[in-house]
Amino acid sequence: MERRIVKGGIYSFIIGLLIGVLVFPDYQTTKLAGSNVYEIVHDPLRVYLFKLIRFSSILSLLTMIMAWVTGYFVFTNEKTKFSELVKGFIKALVVGLLIILVASLITSLFK
Repeated sequence: MERRIVKGGIYSFIIGLLIGVLVFPDYQTTKLAGSNVYEIVHDPLRVYLFKLIRFSSILSLLTMIMAWVTGYFVFTNEKTKFSELVKGFIKALVVGLLIILVASLITSLFK
């Protein structure tokens, strides 16, 4: 399982860098007010590289966490399977959303 987590982290880091190059532009375009003139400002290379590395490292960490969770809940023969984890997550999400909804309704009544 450890080898799977490490390989997933490395591959997702590389794929994250490639996706980041495609998704994040290295320049910003602004339109000047009252005219049809556009100003293009290029980001410094250091800022752009840190943006790419930050994106790919977050993607890598999330992939490693998901690989660990799926490996833990699928490879053990206990009663807790991955489907139980998903069901519990959805239940917690619904309960949390209901609590937020009720709290927002109560606060809107007392304004």
